Amino acid sequence: MTPTGSLRYSPIPSLAVPPTAAHTQVWIDFDGTLTCGDFLDELILRYSRNDSWKIIEERWRAQQIGSRRCLEAEFALLDISAEQLQAELAAVKVDPGAGALLGFLRQWGVPTAILSDGIESFIRQILALASIEPPEIRANTIVHRGLNLSLVCPHSCATCVSDSAHCKCASCKTLSHPGLQSVYIGDGRSDLCAARCSNFVFAKGALAQAFTTEGRAFAPFDDLNDVVGTLARLWGPAPLGVRATDRRP
Repeated sequence: MTPTGSLRYSPIPSLAVPPTAAHTQVWIDFDGTLTCGDFLDELILRYSRNDSWKIIEERWRAQQIGSRRCLEAEFALLDISAEQLQAELAAVKVDPGAGALLGFLRQWGVPTAILSDGIESFIRQILALASIEPPEIRANTIVHRGLNLSLVCPHSCATCVSDSAHCKCASCKTLSHPGLQSVYIGDGRSDLCAARCSNFVFAKGALAQAFTTEGRAFAPFDDLNDVVGTLARLWGPAPLGVRATDRRP
């Protein structure tokens, strides 16, 4: 839920095709990209104690507030038990190509991280239930007391011009390996800044719409099997027994 705003660092020209596996690092959004929908949106819709979240959401859409203030205010409205939360997490559907993509990148030894405005513990549980081994994860955390949830943002940034809960641009910069080019995979507005600063972008949804409006190149996808197919055609079949630490510059 990050509004469009000034970038933490400047956009770079997009590549016509993804870089080779040996020169690639990958950043992946979670909600709506590795999953089939936005879990936080569903949680707020079902468990908010009143409809005031709609006003908060409109302020975010109008770019009057960033995702941190938006999510903090919306989480403060939730009434949900631990049992209800576990049931909701168990019902989340992952993208049909999620496991194939993460496994393919792991086989190629490509440094990969999930960058999310969502909640790390939710991400880990959703992937575990789908028997998917996660890469590195950067996301927010929560404190759950009784029926109340409160948001904690360990990857926010005081200088983030978009006031994001998770400053994805800063995470890209922190995690980036010298000599590697960045491939971004995402679907939403929270991906805009980091995607603009990546060398190649796979996009759908609001991210694809924004890139189309801006005249920026991207590869469209419906599900992550499309991404695997594109990379496999360019890179070939994944080798066995390669680790990311074996081929970083």
